Amino acid sequence: MIQNPTLANSDLYMQSTSATRWTTLTTLLLGVTHWASWSVIVVLLAKSNLSLDPSQLMLLVGLAGVSGAAFRFVGIFLGRLLGPWKPAATNVLLLGLSLLSWQAFSLFEVSYVNLMGLAALSGVGCMMFAPAFDLTRRDKETERLPMSMSLVIGMMIFAMFTAQLIIPFLSTWQADFMQSGLILERSSGHFFSRVDAGQPIMLSTISALWMFVFAAMALLSIGVAWLSPQKTPSEKAQSDSQLLRNAHVWYCSILYNMTFGSFIGFAMVLPLVLELVFGYSTLILVWMAPFIALLARPFGRWLAGIFGGAVVTQISLLLMIVFGAVAGWYLYLAQNDTAELYFEPFFISMMGLVFTSALGNGSVVVTMTKVFPRAYTHKVLTWAGTVAMLGAVYLPFRFTIALESQSLDLVFVDFVVFYLAGVILNGWMYLRKHAQFYNP
Repeated sequence: MIQNPTLANSDLYMQSTSATRWTTLTTLLLGVTHWASWSVIVVLLAKSNLSLDPSQLMLLVGLAGVSGAAFRFVGIFLGRLLGPWKPAATNVLLLGLSLLSWQAFSLFEVSYVNLMGLAALSGVGCMMFAPAFDLTRRDKETERLPMSMSLVIGMMIFAMFTAQLIIPFLSTWQADFMQSGLILERSSGHFFSRVDAGQPIMLSTISALWMFVFAAMALLSIGVAWLSPQKTPSEKAQSDSQLLRNAHVWYCSILYNMTFGSFIGFAMVLPLVLELVFGYSTLILVWMAPFIALLARPFGRWLAGIFGGAVVTQISLLLMIVFGAVAGWYLYLAQNDTAELYFEPFFISMMGLVFTSALGNGSVVVTMTKVFPRAYTHKVLTWAGTVAMLGAVYLPFRFTIALESQSLDLVFVDFVVFYLAGVILNGWMYLRKHAQFYNP
């Protein structure tokens, strides 16, 4: 029986697309988890014998944030050049970075310059967001937002959850052939148990595990890319320049930054802030923030489907103002009194801020799917997600400045004003009766 060559090529393309989808999403999850692990690494360094001051530690978080934002932006353009080789190239880069970090953390004297370099390169895996969104553009579903696209959006939250849950545990695992010059000078812990002072901090073990993981993924991705068609079917799409001239792209990106950007930024800095201000074994607790966000985001999407995206976003922003103000107030009290007295109310208010920001992000995404045609949604979300990475840039550097003046509470003033501007923007653009889009 002679097979139709067109059908044969189509079957081959579908099989290769499935394999490419798997390697792309897996590389994205692993790469972003690798990046998010710096929110934990800095806390371990703060507890270590390395004697870094708070500003130096927060600067490392800031460099990691810049790295994530920069590589995510680069991924928008680089993906077009690499084609099906994107996952392979990313895994090879992450393998090399893991090797460098293993060498750095195996030394008995860890250099701060080396730490800065590793943090500045940590966001390589964030390049995979744009390719991951591109894979969703052909999904044919009745929903305006396919499940695959929602999965990509939530990948950042799940990666943060994975890093903050698993990395503290792995840092206590000492293999016979591993060495480390970093020692805990203050007790630490993880989800499973408390860790006493005097134990080695095995960041070299974590780096070695990353080496094995990325080596396997690199080989697998190379194989998939080698067998994949080098040309994909063409599609009609609005160019990026035309898309960015649409004012609603910018309105929605600002709202996306307020919600998702707030989560990313606070999730990165909260572990270190808790450590510096309260001195608790914060690594036992910090995984709760991304876990809460994982639950809140789909809930926000569900509520938006019932009441409208703009309404849910507006309520979320108002609650974010409240929780932000409360968190700032308790942080002010903690800096000027016995800090331990205010740990619980501050932590609870921060969890409230994380919950409402993730809730609002779910509703903002629903708004975007109603404002923009389905064919362009993946491009808008790619751009908005890139803008949201500024949260991981602004917050660490803002806290670095605040640390010098011992006025960490003023950081929350910035965000309360920011959220208030969001309430005005969202209300004017999407909640006026005669607006172009009403309660999308």
